[in-house]
Amino acid sequence: MILDLVRHASTGRAGHFDGRTDPPLLPGAADAVCGGCAGMAWSRVISSPRQRARDTAQALAGAQAVPVEIVEDWAEWDFGDWDGRHRDAVAVDEASRRALQAFYQDPGANPPPNAEPWAAFEARIERALRALAAQDDALPVLVVSHAGPLRLALALACGLPLASLWAVRIDYGTRLRLRVRTDAADRLWGELIEVRQA
Repeated sequence: MILDLVRHASTGRAGHFDGRTDPPLLPGAADAVCGGCAGMAWSRVISSPRQRARDTAQALAGAQAVPVEIVEDWAEWDFGDWDGRHRDAVAVDEASRRALQAFYQDPGANPPPNAEPWAAFEARIERALRALAAQDDALPVLVVSHAGPLRLALALACGLPLASLWAVRIDYGTRLRLRVRTDAADRLWGELIEVRQA
């Protein structure tokens, strides 16, 4: 199965921990994402339930008249007490700067206070990937989601350590093309084919 994983278009809130917080897209922001995907065809278009992802998915699916399927598992991680805040507003003193640094080194072991349990986040992204890997669509499947789920999908499919994924630039509109499948032992297997910025 070939997957195109696309981060939603710009909300103008780079640096914010927007998980359950759902700011709207900037006017015309989806146009750049559509331009970067011009000429591509998908058998299905799947979106996170967040409005910013749904609006991006609708713009991408519109030219092909493919319905957008909303899949809860592709929602961004709930950042708990940090949700909706800019990282600079989180790191206001030495203790909070250390907490932020620890989070970036290992988010599963050092989550923000009251965040979604990391194991639950990982389980739902793996479940979503496995559901798609089990299919054999002739055309790629498009998933419009968020930076967190895209990084985690890349880690789970390709066996990469999470700490190394912060180095992968996933700006608004970034597209990751992955080949995913499960092997004979039912292990998830993936290969990164392409990274394209909007």
